[in-house]
Amino acid sequence: MDQSRRKLLKLLAATPLYLTFGLAGTALMRFAKPSMSPLGVFDPADEPESAVKIVFQKEDLPEPWTCIPFDYQMKIKIFNPQEEEIRKIPSFLIRLGDGEIVAYSRKCPRGKNCTLAYLPHPKERCGCAPKGQYCCCTFDIDNPVLMCACDGSIFDLAQNGKVLLGRAPRPPIRYDLKISANTIAIERLERAIV
Repeated sequence: MDQSRRKLLKLLAATPLYLTFGLAGTALMRFAKPSMSPLGVFDPADEPESAVKIVFQKEDLPEPWTCIPFDYQMKIKIFNPQEEEIRKIPSFLIRLGDGEIVAYSRKCPRGKNCTLAYLPHPKERCGCAPKGQYCCCTFDIDNPVLMCACDGSIFDLAQNGKVLLGRAPRPPIRYDLKISANTIAIERLERAIV
């Protein structure tokens, strides 16, 4: 009986510590996930999602290397009275030479508010690069590419956006697509750019 009384007293003495750490943990969780409801530790993550459903018809991309620009509207949950923010991301939907359909964000991976341009015939741009910037003539490529207007980074569309030239650290961000018999729906970014 003496042993159980000691356990009870230890539990009562530690209760303020448990409450303190519990409340501090809740505050830290609210800091990490501001839109979390009280006791919503197991709620799904606040992933960015599409604000408007974007659907294209397959007939919009009739032949290889067809490119369609569009704006993806990404809804982000934030901690303010509106509880969300809509950001427009300029993007391209492209049918590759092998018939595969892909979509890329036009934001440069370097993160400097620069947009990418679609160059259907990169060899025709020879001699047009400003002094100190890259030129498409320095490599052998026959298919269209994406090019950053700011630093001249060039991305090969036939090789999953591989960086051919420039200071970009990685390929542009792609979208997950849902392709059915006649339609192409833009689902979400492969990884969030916020």
